[in-house]
Amino acid sequence: IGSLLEMIYLARWLGMTVHTKSEEDALGKLREILPIAFFMVAGIFISMLVSNFDIVSMSPILAAAILFTLSWLPNKIKAIISMAIVGYYGYVIIPQLTGMRLLFSYIFIIGSGIQIFASMSYQKKKVGYYAFLTMMILAMGNLLITDKFLNFFINWEFMALSAYFIILMGRKSEKASLIYVVFSTLGSYLMLAGFGLAYKLSGSMSFSGLFNAQNIWVYILVSMGFLIKSGAVGFHIWLPGAYSESDDDFSPIISSVMSKAGVFGLMLVLVYIHNLAIFKINLDAILGWVGIITVFFGTLMSLFQEDMKKLLAYSSMGQLGYIILGLAMYSHMGWVAAIYLAFNHLFFKALLFLAIAGVIYRTNTRNMYELGGLIKNMPISFISVLISIIALSGVPPLSGFPSKWTLYSALIERGWYYHAGLAFFTSSMAFLYCFRLIHAIFLGQRKLHHKNIKEAPVWFLIPQIVMIIAIMFISIKPQILIKKISDAVSVYLPTTMNFAQNTISSRLGYFNGFAVMLITMITFIIFLVYMLTKTKNMAKVKQFNIVYAGERPDKPETTHFAYDFYAPYKKALGHWAKPKATEFWKGVSEWLHTIGHTIRTLYTGNAQTYVLHILLLIIISYIIIGGK
Repeated sequence: IGSLLEMIYLARWLGMTVHTKSEEDALGKLREILPIAFFMVAGIFISMLVSNFDIVSMSPILAAAILFTLSWLPNKIKAIISMAIVGYYGYVIIPQLTGMRLLFSYIFIIGSGIQIFASMSYQKKKVGYYAFLTMMILAMGNLLITDKFLNFFINWEFMALSAYFIILMGRKSEKASLIYVVFSTLGSYLMLAGFGLAYKLSGSMSFSGLFNAQNIWVYILVSMGFLIKSGAVGFHIWLPGAYSESDDDFSPIISSVMSKAGVFGLMLVLVYIHNLAIFKINLDAILGWVGIITVFFGTLMSLFQEDMKKLLAYSSMGQLGYIILGLAMYSHMGWVAAIYLAFNHLFFKALLFLAIAGVIYRTNTRNMYELGGLIKNMPISFISVLISIIALSGVPPLSGFPSKWTLYSALIERGWYYHAGLAFFTSSMAFLYCFRLIHAIFLGQRKLHHKNIKEAPVWFLIPQIVMIIAIMFISIKPQILIKKISDAVSVYLPTTMNFAQNTISSRLGYFNGFAVMLITMITFIIFLVYMLTKTKNMAKVKQFNIVYAGERPDKPETTHFAYDFYAPYKKALGHWAKPKATEFWKGVSEWLHTIGHTIRTLYTGNAQTYVLHILLLIIISYIIIGGK
């Protein structure tokens, strides 16, 4: 607790220093001094604690140090060097991995490496960005190759701290970065406490020690650490700020890639500890309810956002809830659904954030009601958003449909019928905010000052095209990825799925991705041809064919149909979206400030007062020991 409180005031000071408005302020140079000090301390730390000193263990530090020495280079060159380092690192470690660790390496290393392209759109030098980004990616990779508590924890901290420094680089990220690092550190300490307790009970420093411990508190402590990183309900308040206030080229990575570190950690816990109960309530069942409640509130809060990055942030919270729910089932199909959802989330959320980043780059706004009618100006971005929201909402024919089919089948197979009903309901809600996102930005009325804007820069579009190809591939041939996931999961859980050519089957039914795609496209073409041939006297509705029914708009926002788009839903369900968790943590913060202020009255800075404190301590100690 003392270390956590110390970290809070140091992080607050650091945030205020980095975001100082005075260029002449000496502390304003901290941005240049901090990396050197950080890597000196980190190098000493890892040298002391890592027993097997090798180049792979040191790779996050070494890569970051190399990129800091090259900070004078243009962004594009540093981005290419970063991708080269990440690519070589993947070339070295991916062949060493198998099973689940191999699957997550595709997400951590390849998924993040592709997205580095987006940062090449910015001309302004990003001091330290590529160093910390590369460090974060390699640290996530190191999580996959270690089985020791200490090595895992060190690389977890490298990942968390490098992400913190990148978030801190955002223009208005002082508060958001502080909240992120507080919750990230809290999760790390809980995880470390769980690891320590597991070592005490089992005598092992490996993850197998979790199995030997089979302790309820080990399960709770370590799981809470990973749930905080995943943005589970109650601990999610860091998520909207970190996602929205970080630079637009980093938001896709933190959402689509880094969030999966918590998923990987939670999976490790469940591999070794499961089926424990507290007060006769199964902990896995509690975890399942945490997952579905996270889905519900994340989706609900997405509906009422005007800031499109915050909308996507809460959407990520909801999607990660599905993954937590799948893992909590501890069944073969449940885990297959969870990991397939993790891949699907990587593709469509990276695609969404990258497309939105391009819109923000061109329009310089994140408010949806300030946009509209951009479909002709930014057609590729429109296609990206359209494909990604179809994949997100779980409707045919894209990859969201097989992922939801697998999840619902797993829930029914497990007997979690209430979870299945609520999951289906929230999927319908997700379609609402998906529609609002595409309608508000690309349809409706285009603003006059947006008349001549261009498509997003090519560096934003390259990773979008890659993600579109990936989505289309796993939509037409989902059995290829699902079969690999099923084989990896079958090491831990007996399989309940069968595969024959393009068909995936279980005892509840079967699924054929190619057939779904074919039927959907044929149906669409038939209806399109029918409408074009049978409908007469069609008139093209132009943008300014509008009427206000004699009412004068009272403010600019109300001229956009997407402003407060779901006001009726807000009246009915809005009270559920009130930030109860935020109010709770604000109360904790105020309580700590009050205690701190009270203690501060004792520590006045006056030397005579401190002498009096020492004298009183000696007298009290003398009395306690009985004058001996």
